[in-house]
Amino acid sequence: MTMKSEWIDRYVMLPAGTHVLCAVSGGADSVFLLHQLKAMEKERGLQISAAHFDHGLRGTESDRDRQFTQQQCDALNVPCVVGHGDVAAYASDHRIGLEEAARTLRYRFLDETADRLHCDRIATAHTANDNAETVLMNLCRGAGSRGLAGIPPVRGRLIRPLLQTERQEIETWLRENEIPWVEDSSNGDDGFTRNRFRHRILPLLQEENPALLEAISRTSELLREDDVCLTRQAEEFLRKNLQDLTIPSKALLSLEPAVAARVLRTLCGSGLSLERTQALLRFAESTERGTLELPGQKVLRCRGMLIFEPRN
Repeated sequence: MTMKSEWIDRYVMLPAGTHVLCAVSGGADSVFLLHQLKAMEKERGLQISAAHFDHGLRGTESDRDRQFTQQQCDALNVPCVVGHGDVAAYASDHRIGLEEAARTLRYRFLDETADRLHCDRIATAHTANDNAETVLMNLCRGAGSRGLAGIPPVRGRLIRPLLQTERQEIETWLRENEIPWVEDSSNGDDGFTRNRFRHRILPLLQEENPALLEAISRTSELLREDDVCLTRQAEEFLRKNLQDLTIPSKALLSLEPAVAARVLRTLCGSGLSLERTQALLRFAESTERGTLELPGQKVLRCRGMLIFEPRN
């Protein structure tokens, strides 16, 4: 078994001569990704570096993961950069959960490392399982098409070559090739939302459809294509109508709701909720002068125009 070349080539993830930074935790998925990239090194003329981030959450187990990752990289002759962060302190300071804090610090480290090493791509080992968990979690939160599109295959220089590969396939390949990996004990803690979906909800749904991962992957891909199409329409509208952070209300209201919502999220930020999006569209319907306050921003309505400006 190897990585799916058709998937990689479809999104131009690894063009010839790419310097790719592989995020390696020491777990099965990232160890598999590291070995697969190494196997493609000569064929595609790749330059491979690795990065390992210690979240500072698991004491001696974190030391074990770091040492294991460095040993794997040394055996493959891949240079490895190790980073450290105090996730618990960051979560407390910013009043966010541990999962969000860990993700923020980890990606910050990967970006900084890629900049320092002049890497063209950052490869993470997200699998079809991770995508299915993300889609189901977003569904339960009431997400729209963008959330249900799951994990994007490419975002800037960030790539996910394993997004259509299932975790069971990966572990089978590693065992057959006698390649070890380490298990993160926190993956067994159902106090984390993702773990509950992984251990309880996904297996239950797979009893109804054993090909669930493939089905979710197919659905998220279709929704991703729809989102790209609608987003392009919103961008085209803004190119034609946006001047000095001002757009005509009538033109906005003439759009299909899905496109109008993307226009507003572009102007106000992707975190604009459904309720605030609908409130903004209702606000645009009136011809009277007015002001609508939003988090970190306000929108003025004057002479048929909507003016978007930051709130001091």
